[in-house]
Amino acid sequence: MNSAEPLVDDELDVASSRRPWVVRSVPFGVFLVVTAVIGFLASFALSVEKYEKLENPEAVLSCDLNPFFSCGSVMESVQSQIFGFPNQLLGVGAFVFPLFVGVLLLAGVRLPGWIMVGLNVGLALGVVLVMYLFYSSIYVIGVGCPWCIVVWAVTIPSFCAVTARNALAGDFGRAAAESTMVRVIAKENVAIAVLWLLIIAACIVVQFWNYFSTLF
Repeated sequence: MNSAEPLVDDELDVASSRRPWVVRSVPFGVFLVVTAVIGFLASFALSVEKYEKLENPEAVLSCDLNPFFSCGSVMESVQSQIFGFPNQLLGVGAFVFPLFVGVLLLAGVRLPGWIMVGLNVGLALGVVLVMYLFYSSIYVIGVGCPWCIVVWAVTIPSFCAVTARNALAGDFGRAAAESTMVRVIAKENVAIAVLWLLIIAACIVVQFWNYFSTLF
């Protein structure tokens, strides 16, 4: 068997109930479509708000919830245009690829490993950007962006799930696919993503405790 081809479905485990969800085309495809659509809509909403802010700098945006959570305040920072154009345009374009991959999987198309690895690389770069923006927003700017947080909340699980699939399917090489440690970690991709997001949430709560303390 060519190691470059994904070892999905019945090639990975004999018993259907034992196959991790990330190597089953339907649940994994649904996951990619749902997360990509959420990420795209959040990025698109940010783009609309950005243009509204450009037209009217005094405008109060729908995501300007309070002094602690305000897209408008974040948009005014240098970090909102890392590459010289609004960051949200990256999201609008980037989420199209996982959406397309998810649709192909749901259609029963058997994708070559290099496509999934390419998606993995793209999501890895996305996670690096997300973590940089998380740090910049919460600790440097001192304001949380609601729509940005939504993007973070789908990018991180997507990266964990795609990485797990590639590891289990052999797209990172047979050695990785046959490694017990890699398989155990990959199968816990949901727990890893949840823990990751909980740490981010805890950081936000601690940093903005003056706001959250008023909710109790």
